[in-house]
Amino acid sequence: MSANTITINASMPEMRRASVAWSISTGLGFVLICAGLMSSTPLPVFGWAAAFLFFAVASDVRFHRIPNRLTLPALLGALLASSWVGATSSPLEAAMGAALGFALLVGPYALGGMGAGDVKALMVLGAWIGPKALLGATAWAVIAGGVFGLVMLTLRGEFGAFARRWGRMLLNMLMLRRVAYEPPAAGSIAAGGIPFAAAIAIGVAAQWYGGSPW
Repeated sequence: MSANTITINASMPEMRRASVAWSISTGLGFVLICAGLMSSTPLPVFGWAAAFLFFAVASDVRFHRIPNRLTLPALLGALLASSWVGATSSPLEAAMGAALGFALLVGPYALGGMGAGDVKALMVLGAWIGPKALLGATAWAVIAGGVFGLVMLTLRGEFGAFARRWGRMLLNMLMLRRVAYEPPAAGSIAAGGIPFAAAIAIGVAAQWYGGSPW
């Protein structure tokens, strides 16, 4: 076997991951644009959100991280331009949306349930669409992420271990009266997590299409 053949074979998993990542991000970008067109959301608002989430989802699916070079400029741009294009009523509302995005995910991040990139991505969306829309979008995202996670746990035969681990944590918290986090087993679905940026994209689309889940 030649060295070139070895290099090509070694690159195939990465090529598949890249193909899957771009396919998912393209599909969700299309869903976001359709949801925006069917709502009263201004074109610059859903177009910008779809563009940001397109790259965020692709990176999260492929590398399991959303880089600062994407989230930080996007957050600054959202804070500066959100009220100008009519996404929010004022820079203060945009800042409140970013603060709410941080508040909603800082707890799960502190417990190791998601990455810092997920928190910053939600802050970007909060600054762009405002706190009211973000609250509904996050609720939809949590539902979507939960359903996807449960399906993956079931398919991998890990649902029982997941339920027992959380049962032990709840029992310990009741007995000790403090947070008692038990990390998942290495290599499990729970340890790897899900690409939450994809769930955020679904949540934003659902919010634009049907409103908040309550």
